[in-house]
Amino acid sequence: MTPMSTGSGDAPEPTVLALVRHGESEGNVEGRIGGHGPTPLTERGHRQARLMGAALARAFRPTAIVSSDLIRARQTALPLAEITGLAPVLDTRWRERSLGVMDDLLFTEIEQRYPEYWQRLRAREPDVCPPGGETVDQLYARVSAAVQDVITRHPGGRVAVISHGLAIFHAIAHILGLGSPGAGLKIFTLVGNCSVSTFRHRAGHWYIEAINDRAHLHELDEPPPAV
Repeated sequence: MTPMSTGSGDAPEPTVLALVRHGESEGNVEGRIGGHGPTPLTERGHRQARLMGAALARAFRPTAIVSSDLIRARQTALPLAEITGLAPVLDTRWRERSLGVMDDLLFTEIEQRYPEYWQRLRAREPDVCPPGGETVDQLYARVSAAVQDVITRHPGGRVAVISHGLAIFHAIAHILGLGSPGAGLKIFTLVGNCSVSTFRHRAGHWYIEAINDRAHLHELDEPPPAV
C-alpha cells in the first residue's frame, strides 16, 4: 500500500469541507420523519445555529457556504452567513433522504399507516422505498455528486455545507471510499444537531480532521446523538 502524502510546500492548497448538520428541528422534538418536510428549527435549534455560526466563522473561516434548501438547513446557515457576509448557495442534492408518503409524519403515525414499510425501515433493509420516496442508492448518488461538485468548484477553498443526518452519513461513506450504504455497510455515522465534521481534500486524497465535533455547543450541555 502506498503511504499517503503529508504534503509539501509545492502541493496545492487543500479544499476543506465542513459538514454541518442542521440545528434541532420541531420534527426532531416531536418524533417526526423529517425527510423533505417543512419542519423549522426550535428555539434551541436557533441557539445551536448561532453558536455554530460564531465558532465556524472564527475557527474555520469559510470562503463559501452551501446549504440544503430545506427550511431547517437554511435557518441553520443564516447566522454563519450573517457573520461572514457569504450568501449560502442552495443545493437540493444536500437534502435529507425523502421517504415520500412518510415525510413529516410522526413515527407513531407511520407505524399505524404503513406497518410493513415501518418494520423494513427499522430493520435497515437497504432496498426499502416507500411510495414517492427514494432508495438508499439514489441518496448516495446525489450526495456523492454534491461532494465532488464542491471539490471541483472550490479548489483551495474552505466550504461549510449545511445538511442533514443521513445525507452527511452518505457523504462520509463517499469520502471514506466505503461505497453506498445500500450494499449493506455494517457501519453508521452518528452526527448530532449542529455538529461539524471536517475533511481536507488534496490531490485526490481525503484527510479526516474531525467527525461529529460538538465542542462549540458545550454551554447547551448537548447530549450525544441517539442511535
